[in-house]
Amino acid sequence: MKKIYSILIACSCLAILFSSCLDDLNTEPLSSNVLLPERAWEDPNSYEQFVAKIYAGFALSGNEGPAGQPDIAADDQGEATFIRTYWNLQQLCTDEVIGAWDNETLRSLQFCQWNSSNHFISLNYTRMYMNIAYANEFMRQTTDERLNQRNVDPELRSKIHTFRAEIRALRALNYYFLMDLYSNIPYIDEAAGVTTNFPEQKDRAFFFSWIESELKDIEDELPTNNGMATYGKLTKPVAWMILSKLYLNAEVYIGVKKYTECLTYLNKILSAGYTLDPTYKNMFGADNHNSSEIIFPIVFDGLKATTYGGTTFLLAASYKSDMDPSANFGFTQAWSGIRARETLSVLFDNNDARALFWKENRTLETSTWYDFAKGWSVIKYTNMNSDGTPGSNSVFSDTDFPMYRLADVYLMYAEAVLRGGQGGTRDQARTYVNDLRERAKISKVSDTQFNLLFILDERSRELYWEGHRRTDLIRFDRFTRNYSWPWKNGVFSGVPNIDDKFKLYPLPVSELTANPNLTQNKGF
Repeated sequence: MKKIYSILIACSCLAILFSSCLDDLNTEPLSSNVLLPERAWEDPNSYEQFVAKIYAGFALSGNEGPAGQPDIAADDQGEATFIRTYWNLQQLCTDEVIGAWDNETLRSLQFCQWNSSNHFISLNYTRMYMNIAYANEFMRQTTDERLNQRNVDPELRSKIHTFRAEIRALRALNYYFLMDLYSNIPYIDEAAGVTTNFPEQKDRAFFFSWIESELKDIEDELPTNNGMATYGKLTKPVAWMILSKLYLNAEVYIGVKKYTECLTYLNKILSAGYTLDPTYKNMFGADNHNSSEIIFPIVFDGLKATTYGGTTFLLAASYKSDMDPSANFGFTQAWSGIRARETLSVLFDNNDARALFWKENRTLETSTWYDFAKGWSVIKYTNMNSDGTPGSNSVFSDTDFPMYRLADVYLMYAEAVLRGGQGGTRDQARTYVNDLRERAKISKVSDTQFNLLFILDERSRELYWEGHRRTDLIRFDRFTRNYSWPWKNGVFSGVPNIDDKFKLYPLPVSELTANPNLTQNKGF
């Protein structure tokens, strides 16, 4: 059993009165048995339970899975989960995914025609600020002054010291995602406390510097990679991964090249003990916690950490009953919701082990976007163990979501080198990429083929449906211009260029109404 599962269960027992900033996020109480902070923190177990609650903000929808005691009020509690909202914002708007569900919120995302009233834009924003609010409360409640008042013993203090580093890193990760998606956003730290003041809006230059400084400040205090003992935790390599992502995208965020800095932190990850999983598909199955490649997973369990978001969503929405998902994928839910656009399907060579598609009774072309049979079904995520047995529950997935893994490090290394970063070599970069292609059982890339556009395509072949594509296309300047894909701008033929405003998501209209300090992103 994954160690963090028991902690996730424990967190449902904890209910603490949070600061008023949570009220602004349209949240509901965690429990009817709400305790005042000074009473709740008397229990030494509260600290670990609170930390688990913050981690659970990336996985679950509330305190009673799969759909009870919600953190965020929503018509569909599964839609209010982090992975489901974040994945839709990062994937549905790209050349990798097309949706079959006919509602305005999803249509506007997959056609790149969204506005500030979009349901998923608001839910994702709210979820991440809720995570930040919990993190801030933990930081307020674990100062030396508070711990002295409670006479916390030295052994627990030592644990809390590490917890504080993890929570600061998790908070930085949430701010990184918000900065990437929305750009100019409110900044709230633990010093704000309970206040009637409205948070001030900060730009990407502020957040870039803040995230960089925050992660570097706590780097040495975070746990090292220790296999299953730290699985699902915010470790040093995860912090290095966030910094690497920050530097790789620095030209987009602040207009400055930081590829050398990117390589500095990628090299640290490369020395942290991770190795490529010998079998690609095993990283997306029910026992993928055994993979030697996954650096930071979002943890799920079919019995103990259930939700209608997360990988349960990725499995169920990808399957149709004609695929016999119970027999083939260890799963009984089949929602007929999302499948591949042909721009993804045609990227693969014959026999590429990464091309995990269901083609029977499907067409390659997505000529009718709402017809699930138009477009190949993606069977990358399954609820089967690597030995061919099904997961623990056929209704909810055991499969963890691999937010960061070593293959991404290899491809980032190659890109940073090709963009002129110092600290790596072209030969080593090509070796890393060819290691991935060797695992996929396809031919190696030659030196003449090895360029940036090849890397963009290879990132899609290796990392499709893992939540990276929108950010990748923007970094390569092929999201709003220079590239057409089916249904971009709402027409099957697609268009190469759309308004540059769509490189960002707008702040939710409800947030603008609530906070007079905020200015909407240009064009919305």
